[in-house]
Amino acid sequence: MLRPIALTDEQLSAVMAAAQPLALADRSAFLQDVAAALAMLPTIGDGVVNRVVREVQSKYFRPELDPPSYRGRWAPR
Repeated sequence: MLRPIALTDEQLSAVMAAAQPLALADRSAFLQDVAAALAMLPTIGDGVVNRVVREVQSKYFRPELDPPSYRGRWAPR
Protein backbone atom coordinates (compact mmCIF):
# COMPACT_ATOMS: atom_id res chain seq x y z
CA MET A 1 0.00 0.00 0.00
CA LEU A 2 1.23 3.48 -0.85
CA ARG A 3 1.94 5.96 1.89
CA PRO A 4 -0.12 9.16 1.73
CA ILE A 5 1.54 12.01 -0.13
CA ALA A 6 0.93 15.69 0.43
CA LEU A 7 0.83 17.95 -2.62
CA THR A 8 0.20 21.66 -2.79
CA ASP A 9 -2.73 22.90 -4.86
CA GLU A 10 -0.29 23.94 -7.59
CA GLN A 11 1.42 20.54 -7.62
CA LEU A 12 -1.90 18.70 -7.79
CA SER A 13 -3.01 21.02 -10.60
CA ALA A 14 0.19 20.20 -12.51
CA VAL A 15 -0.42 16.46 -12.14
CA MET A 16 -4.04 16.75 -13.24
CA ALA A 17 -3.12 19.01 -16.18
CA ALA A 18 -0.58 16.42 -17.33
CA ALA A 19 -3.31 13.77 -17.31
CA GLN A 20 -5.59 15.80 -19.63
CA PRO A 21 -3.90 15.04 -22.98
CA LEU A 22 -3.77 11.31 -22.21
CA ALA A 23 -6.33 8.83 -23.44
CA LEU A 24 -9.16 8.39 -20.94
CA ALA A 25 -8.23 4.73 -20.53
CA ASP A 26 -4.66 5.69 -19.48
CA ARG A 27 -5.39 8.46 -16.98
CA SER A 28 -6.00 6.28 -13.94
CA ALA A 29 -2.82 4.27 -14.49
CA PHE A 30 -0.88 7.51 -15.06
CA LEU A 31 -2.13 8.97 -11.77
CA GLN A 32 -1.33 5.75 -9.91
CA ASP A 33 2.19 5.66 -11.37
CA VAL A 34 2.80 9.31 -10.44
CA ALA A 35 1.56 8.67 -6.89
CA ALA A 36 3.75 5.56 -6.57
CA ALA A 37 6.83 7.40 -7.81
CA LEU A 38 6.24 10.37 -5.50
CA ALA A 39 5.55 8.12 -2.50
CA MET A 40 9.05 6.65 -2.81
CA LEU A 41 10.75 10.04 -2.50
CA PRO A 42 11.77 11.54 0.85
CA THR A 43 10.75 15.10 -0.06
CA ILE A 44 8.38 16.43 -2.67
CA GLY A 45 8.97 19.85 -4.16
CA ASP A 46 7.71 21.52 -7.32
CA GLY A 47 10.72 20.44 -9.36
CA VAL A 48 10.41 16.83 -8.23
CA VAL A 49 6.71 16.76 -9.10
CA ASN A 50 7.38 18.21 -12.54
CA ARG A 51 10.20 15.73 -13.22
CA VAL A 52 8.13 12.73 -12.11
CA VAL A 53 5.11 13.90 -14.11
CA ARG A 54 7.25 14.38 -17.24
CA GLU A 55 8.87 10.95 -16.90
CA VAL A 56 5.61 9.10 -16.23
CA GLN A 57 3.65 11.03 -18.87
CA SER A 58 6.14 9.98 -21.54
CA LYS A 59 5.15 6.39 -20.84
CA TYR A 60 1.47 7.09 -21.61
CA PHE A 61 1.44 9.99 -24.10
CA ARG A 62 0.56 8.88 -27.61
CA PRO A 63 0.03 11.89 -29.88
CA GLU A 64 -2.52 11.45 -32.60
CA LEU A 65 -0.78 10.93 -35.93
CA ASP A 66 -3.29 13.05 -37.82
CA PRO A 67 -4.70 15.63 -35.41
CA PRO A 68 -8.00 17.18 -36.50
CA SER A 69 -6.49 20.68 -36.56
CA TYR A 70 -4.12 19.63 -39.38
CA ARG A 71 -6.47 17.60 -41.55
CA GLY A 72 -6.75 19.10 -44.99
CA ARG A 73 -4.31 21.92 -44.30
CA TRP A 74 -1.56 20.43 -46.46
CA ALA A 75 -3.75 18.48 -48.84
CA PRO A 76 -3.13 19.05 -52.56
CA ARG A 77 -5.72 21.23 -54.22
